[in-house]
Amino acid sequence: MARATTTQAVVGRPPDPRSPSPDAGGPAQRPGRSLVAILATALLLVALVPFLPLATLAWVAYRGEVDRVEDEIRASNRHIALLAGRYLETLLRQIADEIVVYEGVEAAGLPPQLPGVAWERVGDDGRVLGSQLAEERVGRGCGYRELLAAPPGPPLISEIGPWIEGAPPTVLVLGGSTASGRLVAVLDPVSLHEELQGWTPGGGDRHLYVVGGTGSLLFYSDLKLSVGNADLLSNPPIRHFVEGRAGDLRYTSLVSGKPRLGTVHRLSGVDWAVVVSADVGASLIGIRSRARWLLWSTVFAVAAAVAILAVTSRLLVKPVLEIARALRQPGRDPKAPLDIASSLRRVREHDELIGAFDELAAEVAAVERELVQAEKASLLGQLASGLAHEMGTPLNVITGNAEYLLRKVGADDPARQPLELIVRQGQRIAAMIRRLLDVSRPAEARLVPVALEPLVRQCLEIVPGLHPGIELRCDLDPDLPRVLADPKLLEHALMNLVLNACQAMPSGGRLAVVGGIVEGEGRLPVALAVSDTGCGIAREHLPRIFEPFFSTKAQGEGTGLGLAIVDRILRQHGATIEVTSAPGRGTVMLLRMQAAAGRGPMARPESGAER
Repeated sequence: MARATTTQAVVGRPPDPRSPSPDAGGPAQRPGRSLVAILATALLLVALVPFLPLATLAWVAYRGEVDRVEDEIRASNRHIALLAGRYLETLLRQIADEIVVYEGVEAAGLPPQLPGVAWERVGDDGRVLGSQLAEERVGRGCGYRELLAAPPGPPLISEIGPWIEGAPPTVLVLGGSTASGRLVAVLDPVSLHEELQGWTPGGGDRHLYVVGGTGSLLFYSDLKLSVGNADLLSNPPIRHFVEGRAGDLRYTSLVSGKPRLGTVHRLSGVDWAVVVSADVGASLIGIRSRARWLLWSTVFAVAAAVAILAVTSRLLVKPVLEIARALRQPGRDPKAPLDIASSLRRVREHDELIGAFDELAAEVAAVERELVQAEKASLLGQLASGLAHEMGTPLNVITGNAEYLLRKVGADDPARQPLELIVRQGQRIAAMIRRLLDVSRPAEARLVPVALEPLVRQCLEIVPGLHPGIELRCDLDPDLPRVLADPKLLEHALMNLVLNACQAMPSGGRLAVVGGIVEGEGRLPVALAVSDTGCGIAREHLPRIFEPFFSTKAQGEGTGLGLAIVDRILRQHGATIEVTSAPGRGTVMLLRMQAAAGRGPMARPESGAER
């Protein structure tokens, strides 16, 4: 029988409709997703499901915090610009008031010095008559004589420029001409810087400066830029003001390249503007730090998910692929255990899967053996039928004629012995044919409740006459229930076991039959053990003792059908038989059968055989 045919019959697996036929062209399509893809999807969901809402909420909270901080910066900028603007407007009004007062009384002296303002009195020829800037200026040219050509009228505010030699750009406020000369107020950018810079908390992160209508600086937070008369016309807030606009703006600093929030506040009565700006990033350091930590936490979670995917793929997927490789290994015996390294069996489920494959292989091997036995039985049936048909009639003629001649010859006739031999051998051949027929075409078992004790004792009755040197022991539990069996078939099986035990002890020994109940054995609680102290069975022969025609006896002493018939009868009864044997120490045949009544305790058999 071909192995492929046997395997197909054992598995009994119908063709997979999804599998391509052998005649179909193209590669086979493998439906479904791989285990790696499933693990990757699961870990991606594990990483995203908790972190995606958290990241969304954190982003919304971050943007809310940023907006809140920026609103606070804008409000602070507007507040500082408003205060600085009011201060400058008040200062200009005070200057104008002082000029009006001194022009009205035509005083020759100088008004009291105001914060951020120095007074000078200049004659019509442009010479300084009095100065709060420096004593050495008295008697010299003022440096701004062209402004004195302005016609008399209300106080005149000049453009921002380098009017005073050696001083930073400033603004002059000119009064009208009087007999004592012309009164001029000189704004001191350094003093104004010191006065107004105190209103800008945050150090260098916030700038406050004042510009004229042309974009010139009156003063700047960075005093060096103020003194150096730097050109900051390209600065976005100054350009914003020069273009006629005011209010809040967001821009990128041309110096630092960082985003800033600025406010341009126009002064009333003069073409000036107060600009206040703040560095957005400096105010958001704490918020951005928290957001950065959250981002790194998310990155770490994703990296951890990838690492977990790599580890789990190695632990879960690699053994599965190795199992598949071992199953597809060319030349592998399908009934042999899988050759898998122990390092790949560390996961319990993988070990159970490999064990399941090994058990399946063992079951396939067992079923193949059963199929082989079935095929042997089928061949035996055909052989027995052929023998019965071809040999039955000639054998009956030979045996009948031999028996007829035996009746004709006397007891001392030399022909009598050959005739008796012919009759015995003919009967032996007929019995063998009947046994072959019994094995190949077993009679249907009719199960009824049967008491074991009468059957056992009936089988043991023939032992003393056939084998007088054998010691008998029959120990059956008095409460032993009846079993479900066919009385004739069960008696036949027990008789074969008893005769086999006797034949194993040609020089005498002990034959014991012990029966009882074994608790916890499910549907086969009744146990019956037939044990002997004979020659035993070699370990290599044990797997084959139930095969038809297998025998360890000498040629001509056995047919090898006895135990095959026993195994077939017990299968018909749903019973089992277990064999324990050791050469030279005996054999135990343990039968387990279905009970038909109450149960009692099991009496263990005693035997010289190892259990």
